Amino acid sequence: MASLLKGLTTVAALVAPFALGHSTACSSQQSHPAPSILVSSTSPFALDVYNGQQVIHNTAILIGDSNSTTGSVSASKTGELPNNGGQISAAIVSSQVAKISINTTSGFVGARFSVAASDKFYGVWEYPWEEQLDNGGVYFDLKGLGDSEGINWDNARAPFWFTTAGYGVYADTLAMGSFNFSDPGVAQFIFNTSSLVYYIITPSTPGDYKSILSAYAGLSNTIEMPPDSAYGPTFWSDNFEEDFHDGVHNAQENYYDVINHLYYNEIHASSMFADRPYGTGNSSFGNFDFDPVYYPTPKQFIANLTHFGFDFQVWAANRGFLYTELYNTSVSNGWLMPGISPEFFLGPALNLSIPEAYAYFKQHMAYFPSVGVKGYKIDRGEEGEMPVYEQNIQMTLFEQLLYETMVEKWGEGNFYNFARSAVDRSRSKTAVWNGDSHSNYSGLAHSVTSGLRAGLIGYSQWASDTGGYIRNLNDPEQELWARWMWFSTFSPVYEIMIGTNHTPWYPPYTSELVEVLKETANLHHDLLPYIKSMTYQAHKTGIPVLRAAFLEAPNDDISYTMTDAYYFGSELFVAPIVNAGGHRTVYFPQGNRYLEYFNKTTVHQGGSTAHVNLSTHYVPAYVHAGAIVPRGDITQANNKWTSDWTPELTIELYPSSDVPYSSFAYYNGQTKAEAPITMTVDALSGDVAVEYGSLGTNGTLVVFTKGGMKNATLHAAGGSASFTDVISLFD
Repeated sequence: MASLLKGLTTVAALVAPFALGHSTACSSQQSHPAPSILVSSTSPFALDVYNGQQVIHNTAILIGDSNSTTGSVSASKTGELPNNGGQISAAIVSSQVAKISINTTSGFVGARFSVAASDKFYGVWEYPWEEQLDNGGVYFDLKGLGDSEGINWDNARAPFWFTTAGYGVYADTLAMGSFNFSDPGVAQFIFNTSSLVYYIITPSTPGDYKSILSAYAGLSNTIEMPPDSAYGPTFWSDNFEEDFHDGVHNAQENYYDVINHLYYNEIHASSMFADRPYGTGNSSFGNFDFDPVYYPTPKQFIANLTHFGFDFQVWAANRGFLYTELYNTSVSNGWLMPGISPEFFLGPALNLSIPEAYAYFKQHMAYFPSVGVKGYKIDRGEEGEMPVYEQNIQMTLFEQLLYETMVEKWGEGNFYNFARSAVDRSRSKTAVWNGDSHSNYSGLAHSVTSGLRAGLIGYSQWASDTGGYIRNLNDPEQELWARWMWFSTFSPVYEIMIGTNHTPWYPPYTSELVEVLKETANLHHDLLPYIKSMTYQAHKTGIPVLRAAFLEAPNDDISYTMTDAYYFGSELFVAPIVNAGGHRTVYFPQGNRYLEYFNKTTVHQGGSTAHVNLSTHYVPAYVHAGAIVPRGDITQANNKWTSDWTPELTIELYPSSDVPYSSFAYYNGQTKAEAPITMTVDALSGDVAVEYGSLGTNGTLVVFTKGGMKNATLHAAGGSASFTDVISLFD
């Protein structure tokens, strides 16, 4: 997979003979000293970081102006590069992090690292190359992808990777660059800049990949805690201006038709958004309005959606569509990216590095929150509307601009922006969806892996278009859509595209699909207390909600290659069915035992394999021994069918005699703080003791046992409960 970065040349490797040992996977759980920096005593320069357990081989610093650069570098830990070429410095900044700074007179800077050939590298791109979780064999730029297998425009990215050798590397830059993992045991990056800072990150304890992710999050940023409406289900369409059923005459009425079907079928949902087209002008965007033909009363319409329990977002992109107000003003001021024909359908982007262009765009986008819009679907940024080297810079500015229009109206955490093209500087300003998935089983399988890869680079607030976006006339096929609905149930965000010939309650679909939609949407809604708690962990620590299996089972070799099964937070293990027929094999990672979540009858040992065959009304989902799972109807959203609705919380407890103590950090949305839930098990007596802090909602504690469920009252302000003679489902 060759790099496509125009203008970036590979500089010569500056390899040192320095070596103190081989990189090995971390397995010990003992703590280690703070890292130290060792520099080769011979030329050319190489820098190794020693963390008390292993040597991290930063085998080459790469500088130069072309791929014919052959000069060597001789430097001390802090010193001048040869021939007045600049300076390099290295320093320890924390017990986990070493900082390398390079300032040169050359146009390109990079570094190379080497590990054992058997080690794997993860990170950089959301897109699952060759359906892989790792980056083996990949050589590509830090930019958006185009049309690709399984998913088009799957474009969240970060200049960060980590390796099973036991460390990570973060290049803190928005410059365009390339990453090369094409040779086993070698990771290399080069950026089109004369100055570069990168960090070498070691784990807090050997083998703890989560601590590497957390340290990276501390150096970059984490997601913002979103409003309850952000988790979905979210319903949307890109053809509501034409998909008219009986009694529907415009786009506004189309939304009402959806609302009515959700109401009468008692299907939970929390938001909707208007994809393009929805405005006037060429390609419906750039006049900062709603088309009055299809949205005759936009402010009242959005107020109605709010009354019905839905937040509302609109499509946005940095595109100067020809002859729109955005285009005309930009032309007169010289704000458009040069060399891009305005006759081209997609149009050029504004150069938001120009302060006046930024201020103008922001001022006019503020129209949307002024009429009640609470977020943007942020599209494009990688389709030829700007020079490739501007992608990371301009998308970061645009997502900042859109964030500012919303936060100035609604305040932090009260709106929801999500983008398909984002680099890590924007992670705190926008969530992501994984682009245009293909409406087939390959699209579903790619999306599962895409979600796991997104989590490994810090994009925890993530979604896919349930059923896929790239559709033929009657796609998605009913079984595929049902399987995808189950995946979205156990995703951080449930987002579903409907419209002409693909709306569950209209032909060609049957009532069975509506039942699956109801089951999945309502379960996702009921899992909101759990999902919010896991999302708060992501906000606080950078640990994702969708977790690659090896994050929870680092001692299981198989877990490092699992692309279609994952931990959903810390308590649940999910293996979506990504093929037709309902069959699949499930491997259970070592280190725990797993109870089938729905029927609660079968226990699987870690390290074992099971063959399952499920109807479209189920997904392989499991809860581990000692788990604590908060569930409940804690936000009303569109639930107008329940008279005198009040929130209610259920804490599910799964005691096991071999797990004497369990804890869960519950996120109380009222206090915006965590409250502990603990469970203590006495294996001899069978007694189970539960204590909990202020959860903010009344409800029920439920202990699952072989003799049936045991219940106790849950008090919003906090409390405790005891259960006797508990026979664990795991024993």
